[in-house]
Amino acid sequence: MITSAKYKWIVAITLVVLLLLSFIALTMGPSQISLSQLWMSFSQPENTNIGIGQIVTQIRLPRIVMALLAGMALSASGGAFQSIFRNPMSDPYVLGISSGASVGAAIAIVLGLQVGILGIPFFAFLGASSALAVVYWLAFSLKQSEQNTLLLAGIAMSLMLGAIVSLLLVINREQMESIYFWMLGGFNAISWKQIYIVLPVVLFSLVMLFKYCKDLNLLSMGNETAHSLGINVKQKVAIILLISALSVSIVVSYSGVIGFVGLIVPHMVRFLVGADNRRLLPLSALWGGIFLILADTLARTLVQPGELPVGSITALFGAPYFFFILIKRSRRHA
Repeated sequence: MITSAKYKWIVAITLVVLLLLSFIALTMGPSQISLSQLWMSFSQPENTNIGIGQIVTQIRLPRIVMALLAGMALSASGGAFQSIFRNPMSDPYVLGISSGASVGAAIAIVLGLQVGILGIPFFAFLGASSALAVVYWLAFSLKQSEQNTLLLAGIAMSLMLGAIVSLLLVINREQMESIYFWMLGGFNAISWKQIYIVLPVVLFSLVMLFKYCKDLNLLSMGNETAHSLGINVKQKVAIILLISALSVSIVVSYSGVIGFVGLIVPHMVRFLVGADNRRLLPLSALWGGIFLILADTLARTLVQPGELPVGSITALFGAPYFFFILIKRSRRHA
């Protein structure tokens, strides 16, 4: 258990790293921008080259902000899921929540409902909520000893929803490029208009999740223990899952499916600050933003002038870490 002073230092260092990484990310890309040019684009925009100003403020900065918001939403939700299901391998991607949102977004594209907040975001929320409804039902239908069965069911659901998206790709070839985007994940088409929609939803969801940190601590001790301490388990779990679905769906509706963020980030932060969600979730949100900004920067710089899917970058980090957790858990129970 770390002290309050040490935790504050960790948060302060994290914020500094986040700020420095964001500035570095703004300078990197097919068009290299120096730190002096970057500073001038913010301090003296009237004296800045129009092309550089457009690249910084209209292309790179929006995608960095979206990467930050997506990382915060996915990591905080992943930390909440891990506390609810008491399993370090739980996250929005593994449990099928992200895939459910992706299916909803794909259906919206097929129906031609791609404009407005009641288009893709609404259908993504419906898809994520439907997937969560199954997870919620399983969570209270299976016995305590069958939590691993729940995890396997979530993986199976993710695979099934992925198959539905693939089917939509085959049936609607004229919209294949648009749908394929949701299967890969990325921030290359982000604009400030989308940021204005995502920002309030993600911030609201984070505030609400942080509000339930004490309840998450009790839920992580087991449903029976939480109930004996006065927690309405089904009600609290339903609310927390719904809040998570809201933040994940709004992110997926604009960035596509980006996996493993909610799996590896909370798990790594837990090693550093412990399992207390009052410290774990806020720091996980910050580290999630750092992780996705780094992944996005790598995605758009490794194969210039082309660009890799951000979801591929996170999978390269996340899949080996997933195997590491499996091996560690198997040795612990051996």
